[in-house]
Amino acid sequence: MEQGTKAQIAKLTLTLLTVVVFVLFLGVLVLVLCAGLQVNPFRETTTTFLIASFIGLIGVAAVLVLLNVATNISLIADAKISELKIEPRPGMLQLWIGAFAVCAVVLAGLVAGGAYLSKERYLRVVRNEAVEVLKENTSLLEETSRLLASGKPEDFKRIHDINSFLESQRTGLPSLTLIYPGKFADKLAYYQVGDYFSWDAEKKVYTPRYFECTQNRDCDYLKRFFSGEKVDALQKYTVRDDQFYIYIPYTGRDSRFVLLFERRNSYGKIGS
Repeated sequence: MEQGTKAQIAKLTLTLLTVVVFVLFLGVLVLVLCAGLQVNPFRETTTTFLIASFIGLIGVAAVLVLLNVATNISLIADAKISELKIEPRPGMLQLWIGAFAVCAVVLAGLVAGGAYLSKERYLRVVRNEAVEVLKENTSLLEETSRLLASGKPEDFKRIHDINSFLESQRTGLPSLTLIYPGKFADKLAYYQVGDYFSWDAEKKVYTPRYFECTQNRDCDYLKRFFSGEKVDALQKYTVRDDQFYIYIPYTGRDSRFVLLFERRNSYGKIGS
């Protein structure tokens, strides 16, 4: 490597190290404020990202032990360039930057591709297990269809017990929520039977819970299915968060409902 190129790299390294120190000091300030005030204003995913970034900066900061050496090299290189009147080869620095950019793009592609394949594989495995469990328990699904059609408050306790049984049949299955249609002021409404069950055994009063659909995820899907349209299973996942949704529709003799297998991460506040 030519002397001029070494000098430019040394100076560029010094500049980058200065930026790293500046960002690291800002991170330390944020950590001190959060720890001192005992607050965490970030979502869990954002917190994880910030912690990972901070650890990464600490790793980069370890290179700061070479800062003095890099500075001396830069000064020596500048002096040599002036003394020997060395002109760096045109385009050499751009070549190194380009090579770094290509490597960075390749690594980013590997990370993104690996995450995509991992999510798709998880959905495929969970969906196959869910379909297998449902096929083995068709009688329970038909019983659920009949109980939903009857609409008796005490029947929903049995539906909740069936849900708990189905989701416990495989260790890899996430939580299971049953979605069924209803009416409110002559308008279509969605209700759910999930892990939480509100039931007063003495008064035999069941308080149904609404299911809040999400635009561009499941609202249109549920509307089409409960309107009588034939639909296939639907699976969705978020790009950044650890959230998976698998909707499996079921049309029984007496009623229709959707079985939603989901794994959700909804902690924190800021940084969606």
